[in-house]
Amino acid sequence: MKGRSLVGLLATLVALALLAPATGSAHARLEGTVPPQGAVVKHEPSAVIFEFDEPVEGNFGAVRVYDAAGERVDEGDAFHPNGDGPKLGVHLKPGLPDGSYTATYRVVSADGHIVSSGYVFSIGKEGRAPSETVGELIGGAGVGKVTEVAYGLARGLEYAAIALAVGGVAFLLLCWLPAVGAAAKVGEESRRAAARAFRRRLRIVLWIATGIGLVATAAQIVLEGAEAAGISGFSAIAKTIIEETLGTRFGTVWGFAFLAWVAVAALTPLATGGSGDPRTNLPAVRERGGPMIHPLATLLMIVPLAYLVLCPALSGHGSSQSPVALNFTMNAIHVAAMAVWLGGLGTMLLVLPAATRSAANSADRGRLLAGPLARFSNVALASVALIMATGLVQAYVYVRQVGDLLSTGYGRAVLVKFLLLLFVIGVAAYNRRKSVPQLEALAERGETPGRAGVLLRRALRAEVALLAVVIGVTAALAGYAPPVSAQAGPFALTTEVGPTTLEMDVDPARVGANVMHVYFFDSKTGAPFRQGKELTITATLPDKEIGPLPLSVQSGGPGHYIVPAALLNAPGDWEIAITLRVSEFEQLEERVEVPVG
Repeated sequence: MKGRSLVGLLATLVALALLAPATGSAHARLEGTVPPQGAVVKHEPSAVIFEFDEPVEGNFGAVRVYDAAGERVDEGDAFHPNGDGPKLGVHLKPGLPDGSYTATYRVVSADGHIVSSGYVFSIGKEGRAPSETVGELIGGAGVGKVTEVAYGLARGLEYAAIALAVGGVAFLLLCWLPAVGAAAKVGEESRRAAARAFRRRLRIVLWIATGIGLVATAAQIVLEGAEAAGISGFSAIAKTIIEETLGTRFGTVWGFAFLAWVAVAALTPLATGGSGDPRTNLPAVRERGGPMIHPLATLLMIVPLAYLVLCPALSGHGSSQSPVALNFTMNAIHVAAMAVWLGGLGTMLLVLPAATRSAANSADRGRLLAGPLARFSNVALASVALIMATGLVQAYVYVRQVGDLLSTGYGRAVLVKFLLLLFVIGVAAYNRRKSVPQLEALAERGETPGRAGVLLRRALRAEVALLAVVIGVTAALAGYAPPVSAQAGPFALTTEVGPTTLEMDVDPARVGANVMHVYFFDSKTGAPFRQGKELTITATLPDKEIGPLPLSVQSGGPGHYIVPAALLNAPGDWEIAITLRVSEFEQLEERVEVPVG
């Protein structure tokens, strides 16, 4: 027992160590702005508009505009110009004086993640430098580590609740009822007592799962609103924030999930039967001894549970990352199989012992344990096969390069999850080959489970503990951008370099000739940085020992430089070294990692 606990602890520590340094990357990419970055426009525009490469959502003050004193000068809510989903803007107060202004955005991308940045433009003429940079304005948001950790915890609890509820009902229908019905040697008194005990304990477990699910769902909605609004989780517990969150795609999916949990709570007493006539109880016993379920209540219970299984795909990468049909289907099957496996194990630990203890004698106790266990062993085998198959398909779709398994947060989470699953499968295989045959043999001879039952219980606890870690890793996966999403199109970056803001675009960020645009803006005024004397750019692919390759740079105007044909002739993470000479003794340097697919 100590050895198994130590292995579980080490597995958890390895998982945390691999996941700790992970960093998220942008999901929706900014493709253009109105007015343009650093532009000086003659007349005040009616609105500031950001255009992205995919539909985005945002109210919450998603687009804000500040004057030089740091006062907001936008007016009204954010809107989609002409109903165009990838564009999001906000109107300006009329009659703004000439000067420089800072526009920022904080929006929800299609997969529910938050992206943010901004830029500076001027009206009439460049004015006094804004009192705060874009980074300072966005960095002042109230979202902190506590909110981020709470969000991850809520997501993990949600997955655990779905598994416990779905797995409990699946165990009832696929394992317990058929096994009790086929256990001809079990006495009628033991059968009825076990049925009643199973029903009572399952009802409690389903209600616990429902309570956890309701709390976790509500927390996710509130914390999503907190991240979108850039405020703390406690500050997001407000009617306006919650209403605006529910209006987003993410909020709609999980808002209906909350209602689904309410439906599960209401149907649990009906689906698990009441007291009195055993023919109306679930599980109940017909007069001839066969088990009976409450068909209508059970059918109704399956509907909200099926929706809950679909929620991770509906609100995450499964419905936003191409190819959607494949990813959505694989995600749904993956979640369902994991729920049946983990929830079934939980039912065996939390519900089945209460049922077997209610048997009239030790012989019946052994038969009531061996029958459902043997059936669950087959169900678990099928679930594991589906988990591994769908997991490998999703890993291939989202992580195309082996190097991304260690170099990205998403890849590390996939690797940790895969290794943990292999370990759990090993424990499950041991149970299937050793514990199940032993218990079946004991049941056939009418003997008590004894030490075989104790060893089984310990093995089941180890499986559940490791799968709980897998659930945590799965929750982490939902917070990372798949590496392939960063390689699916043009690369864009905005970062601070000394007194300047560097913007860089690489199009199409694929093997072959690429066009690079490099812009330098004064971080305070937003005007093109005119002090640059000479720009040199080199490209290196360390993994394949290519480079450094000097790239031909052309001037595209003040602070604007163009590489018309950057030959990036191999896939991988290219290191682009940028050096801007400002004077004879001063230069600005930056290294940018550009994924090329």
